[in-house]
Amino acid sequence: MNATGTRARRARGGAPALFLSFAIVLAACEENPPRPSEPERPAPPPPQPSAVSAPPAASSVAAAPSAGAPGDTGEPKGTPAWQGTWEGRYDAKKGSVVLPPKVKDAERQKDDGKQVAGPGTVTLIIEPSGELKGTAKGALGNATIGGKFEDGMLRASVFPEDPRAPNAMTGILVGELKENVIHGRIRVTGPDALLVRESPVELKKK
Repeated sequence: MNATGTRARRARGGAPALFLSFAIVLAACEENPPRPSEPERPAPPPPQPSAVSAPPAASSVAAAPSAGAPGDTGEPKGTPAWQGTWEGRYDAKKGSVVLPPKVKDAERQKDDGKQVAGPGTVTLIIEPSGELKGTAKGALGNATIGGKFEDGMLRASVFPEDPRAPNAMTGILVGELKENVIHGRIRVTGPDALLVRESPVELKKK
């Protein structure tokens, strides 16, 4: 057998083996086809805390400030006990005058207490600051009142609306707040200081 025949037989014998190898590779590819490369997925976000279990912010649990007593710093203040409109009545009578020993005052002794005497009314408006104003009407004549409420005490001046009236009475009104009532006293005198009138006054908030 010459060399040409040998090469031909080798070629014929190698062809089936090559075809078989190709078929095996092709079958393997069909059974496990290569997967296309997938894009890398981002990592899932960390779990968020439950709204129920999350502790509330400090500002959300802070209680709303309640109305405090007057004078509480930084807290809303309630209505002061003295603030408002107050009304009361008086019944003016002859007032006493203390004279030095052995001093006689004949003119004042002539006062029988019947003039400029009797009932009347007092109305006051007291602001939160303690400033007050008001009026008096009745036996003592029409008057305006102005003063101050401070440290539980009322101190005011009484001025006649017509200072030129014959019996225009000028004086003071003082009092103290106890158990929602201002227990006061009005004391006034006439232009010549011969007539002196006074009376207790109980003022209650309207």
